Amino acid sequence: MVYCGKASQGCQSCRTRRIKCDKVRPQCTQCIRVAKTCPGYRDQLELMFRDESTKVIQKAHAQWGVAESLESGESSSSSPTSTTSPSSTSSRSRTSIRRISRSKSSTPPADDSWTWVGAPVELYATRSDQAVRFFIEHYLVGHPDEPKASRELQGVGWIHAPQIQNIMAAVGLASMSNLTGDKDLQIMAREKYGLALRQMVSSIANLESIDLSVSMRTIIILALFEVIRGESEGTNTRTHLMGAATLLRTLLSRSGMVSAPSHILRALLQLCFSMLVPCLVAEDNLPDIFFDWVTMCEKIASPSDKPSTDLIRIIARLVHLSAYVSRHIIADGHPKAAEVIMEALEIDVQLEAWERRQEGIWVVTEESDKAGFPPDAVFEGSYHVYTDMWTARVWNHYRWSRIMVNEMLLRFADIYPASGRPLFSAENLLRSRSSIVRVARDVLVSIPTHYRHPRLELAHRTLLDQTSGGAGMGAAGIPTLLFQIRVAGSALSVPDSYRNWAKNILETIWANTGIPQARTQAELVSKAQEGGSPRPKPVQLPPDLEQKRKPPIRSSLAGSRFQSRQPVQSPEQESSHTYLGVELSGR
Repeated sequence: MVYCGKASQGCQSCRTRRIKCDKVRPQCTQCIRVAKTCPGYRDQLELMFRDESTKVIQKAHAQWGVAESLESGESSSSSPTSTTSPSSTSSRSRTSIRRISRSKSSTPPADDSWTWVGAPVELYATRSDQAVRFFIEHYLVGHPDEPKASRELQGVGWIHAPQIQNIMAAVGLASMSNLTGDKDLQIMAREKYGLALRQMVSSIANLESIDLSVSMRTIIILALFEVIRGESEGTNTRTHLMGAATLLRTLLSRSGMVSAPSHILRALLQLCFSMLVPCLVAEDNLPDIFFDWVTMCEKIASPSDKPSTDLIRIIARLVHLSAYVSRHIIADGHPKAAEVIMEALEIDVQLEAWERRQEGIWVVTEESDKAGFPPDAVFEGSYHVYTDMWTARVWNHYRWSRIMVNEMLLRFADIYPASGRPLFSAENLLRSRSSIVRVARDVLVSIPTHYRHPRLELAHRTLLDQTSGGAGMGAAGIPTLLFQIRVAGSALSVPDSYRNWAKNILETIWANTGIPQARTQAELVSKAQEGGSPRPKPVQLPPDLEQKRKPPIRSSLAGSRFQSRQPVQSPEQESSHTYLGVELSGR
C-alpha cells in the first residue's frame, strides 16, 4: 500500500472540465447548472492508500508477454453514523426515561449525503493490508464518534502513526483468524502486536513529547486485541487499561492542574468503569490505585459529571461484595449471612436513589417507531436518546449493576432462608424481580446507541444518531456492551423474548467482528434459556463455622463491613506506576 497524499474531492465532471466543484450531494451545483448528471465523488480512502503492486504486476506481465486476470474481492460495508445535536432534556418519569411513540410515517427519508462508501474493492498486496481494511470497516468507520465514511479518514492524523498501523493490523488479523480458523493469521497478529508494544514503549519513554491522542488510542486497541485474542483471565487486558489510566493520571499530576478538561476527566473515568467488569468476572478485588484515580476525579469533577463518580463508588462496593461472597462459604444462620444480605440491600437502595435523582444532561428519552425498524436490529422498535455517548455508557453501567444486585438478593433469599427471613418480604422479592425485568429491557433498548446492526438502513440514521459525542473511541465500548447484553439476556425472570433477542444480537456481533467473547456470551444466554443454572441450595453448616474456599481479599472501600485481615497483592499492584516496564511517576 502506498500513501498518495490528499486527493481532489471534486466530482469527475468538474475535474475533467478543470473547474471548482462545490461538492454538494447528491449532485454538485456545477453539473446541475449545465443540466448534466453528476457522476459522483471518489472514495478518499482508496485515493489515499493505493495498492500499486497490482500495477507493477500488470506491467511486468505485459513486458514478459504473460496474460493475467485479476480477481477482485467482495467488500463488506458498515452502517454509517451521523452527528446531530444532543436531545433536549424533558420532564422525567420515575425511571428518568421519557417515552415517545412515532408512527411509521415519521421515519425520515434517506439522505443521499449519508451514503456509505466502503473501502476500495481491490486485490490487496498483503494480508496486513487486508487486516487494516478489516479493522477500518468493522472497528472504526460507523462507530460512535468515529468517521461515518472512509473519505473522512484523510483528515485523521493519528491513523498514520506506525504503532496505530501495527495494532490495527494485529486486531484485524486476530479477528480474521477467529472467523476463518486460519492459525497463520493468529501468528501474524502476535507479530504485529509485538511491534506495536515496542513502539508504545518508545512513545511513553519521553512523556514531554508524547502524543496523547495516539498513545491513548494505541493502548485501548492493545486492550481490545487481548479481548479478541480470547484471553480467558483478563490479566493483560487489565494491565493495558491500568496503563492508560496511569498515563492520564501522571500527565494530569505533572501539569499541576486543579481542574481538568471534561474529555480528559471522562476518559479516566471510562477507564475506571472498564476495570469493574473484569474484576467482577475474575472474582477479584479492585486495586488500591483504582480508588486513588476515582478520588482524584471526584476532586476535579464538575457538577454535571458528579453522577458518574457517585455511581462508580456504588458499583465498586458491589464488585467487592461479589468477590467476598465467592471466596467464602457462609452458613445460613451465621451473622455473616445477615451482613451480606444487608450489604446487598443497601447497595440496591443506593442504586435506586442514584436513578431517581438524575436530571439535566442525565435524562434519557425513549422513542419508538415499531413499524419502521428491523425487529432483530432494534428491540421492540424502541431506542434511547441521550445527551451524549458518555452518559449513555454510564447509564448502562448502572443497569447491569442493578440487575446483578437484585439477582444477588434473590439468590440470598434461596440460600439463606433463616438469615433472610427477618430481612426479606414477599413484596421485596417481587420488587427485585420487577426491577430486573425493567432494567434488562432498558439494556436491550439501549443497544442501537452503542452498536449498529448490519440490517439497519439509511432511513433510520437520523433517529438513531441523535446521541453523539463523548465516546472517545467508538469500538472501545463493545467488550463491556457484550457483558451487559449477556447480563440482561440471562437475568432471572426475564421473558424468553428477551433471551432470544439478546442471543441473536450477540451472534450477530460475533459474525461481524470476530470477537470470541460475543459467541461465549451468546452461549451463556442459551444456557440460561434452557434452565442450565439450577437454583442454589442452602448451605448446611454449623452456625459458628465459616469455611474459606479462596484466600481472603482486601477491601479498598472505606467503611466496608468486609475488611479483610490478610491483604493479597495482585500483580497490577506490585508496580502501580509502571506500564510496559516504563516508570510513570507523578502519583
